[in-house]
Parts: sequence; C-alpha cells; structure tokens
Amino acid sequence: MEYLGENLLHGIACTMEKFTSSEAELAKYIIKNPDEISQLSISQIAKKIHISPATITRFCQKISFSGFNEFKHELKRYIDLKDKPSKASGIKEIDYFSNLYQNHLEIIETTFRKMNYFDIQQAVFLLNNAQKVHVYGIGNSGIAAQEFKWKFFRIGIHVESITDPHQAVMDAALSTDKSLVIGISVSGKTKEVIHAIKIAKKQGAAILVITSDKTSELTQLADLPLLVMSKNNMHMGQNISSTLPLFLLFDLIYTELVAKDYMNRLQIRDKTLKALEDI
Repeated sequence: MEYLGENLLHGIACTMEKFTSSEAELAKYIIKNPDEISQLSISQIAKKIHISPATITRFCQKISFSGFNEFKHELKRYIDLKDKPSKASGIKEIDYFSNLYQNHLEIIETTFRKMNYFDIQQAVFLLNNAQKVHVYGIGNSGIAAQEFKWKFFRIGIHVESITDPHQAVMDAALSTDKSLVIGISVSGKTKEVIHAIKIAKKQGAAILVITSDKTSELTQLADLPLLVMSKNNMHMGQNISSTLPLFLLFDLIYTELVAKDYMNRLQIRDKTLKALEDI
C-alpha cells in the first residue's frame, strides 16, 4: 500500500499491534523525530536506536514499503507536506478539525488495507446464495445493522435486521442451513451478539462476522470474518462515529454485488424506488 504523505505517521501509529518490541521502539522514535530520521542512513538509525538494519527493513515491509529507501522517500514527502505553507484558508486550518480530517482519512486507508478482494467476493457469494440474511447488532452496531438492511434490501437481498437481544436469540433459533447470519460488533465482545451467533451456527447457518478484533470469540465463530478499523486508539477517535468504518465496508460489498449482476440489480433498485414514489 502507498500511504498518503501527510497521513504517514497516523498509519505507523495504527499499525503498532503488528510490531515486535524492537520495531515498536523504532516506530515511536520515527513518530517523535521524523525530520531527524529522514536525514539518516539505515546504518546510522540502527546504531542510534541500538537495533539491526534487518529490523528496520522488516519494519518498512510491515507497513507495506519494499524497503528502507522507499520508506525514507515517503517520509521526506510527509515532511515536505507538513512544512509547506497552506494557501487555502478554512476549516482544516483549525488544529482539531485538521486532526479529525486526518483520522477520517486513516479510517478509509486502514479499511482498504484490511480488506482483500477475495473476502469481498466471498461476502457477495454468501449474500447471493442465502435464502434469507439475518443481521444482528446492538447499540451503534444496531444502527449499522439497520443501514445494512435498507441498503441491500433495495437491490433484492432478503435482509432482516435484529437489534433487540431477545429477538436475536429467537431469530437465531429459527435460522437454517439456507440462512446467512451476520454478527456486527466492532469490539468483538458484545455478549448478546456472540450468544445469538452461537445458536445460529448450531442451526447450520453460514456466519459472517464484522469486527475489529481478529482474536475475539466472535471472530472464531465466523465462516467469514471481515475486519474493520477500531477508532479507539486514534487521537480524537471519540469524535468519530463508530459506524463510519462499517458503512465503508458495506459500500465495498454493495459495489461488488451490483457489479456482478448490474442490470438485474439496477432494475430491482429502480422498482423499489418507484414503489416509494407512488406512496
């Protein structure tokens, strides 16, 4: 992946979980001292931080660069963008709005980085082959579940969204091997969703899970887990709707679904929109 220059350090900070202790030490030093690092050779950095050049190379590859030279070039571009005076005046000149803007960009970048085309294809396959789709979500994930229903129902997917824990359990008990059950929990820890998914799995339903935690119990229950970004480790993340990365994922799946059967899906969408106009 190629980072946006002005978003480079956000990308490093949000990839901390992938790093070894030595790589994490390097990452923290880069974030604090980007100008200095951009002027040093790989051997100088290794000596300064007391790590091996091989560790620096592995670090660069983990954040999707071919090696140190490509990373250093991108770091210099970041510094140029950071130091370049802005000609435009407006909302992005206010520090906290600028940070919010960067966070939104990082959510988009990280969501695309976590996704691969095969997973999107698999999700479309499950949607197309399910007799009925059941989507479970509580709280903000419940809002996302309802959005999923209306988005995909308009193009002919038979979707039911369940946001009540008791109803989710009863609905799961009535699912079959022809059902696709989607559990949404960004944290991966929503007990009510996990409980309902366990029941649906026993019924033989296909399970698709949307979460940010690849190690969660919910993820382990999935036939297909789709990972989104958690905003909890982002500066000012509390100001960003937790549904944002979910809606972005929905758009990816929706776009692929329509692309695979364009004329048919378009006709269905037009038919449902026409019905609304006639009310």
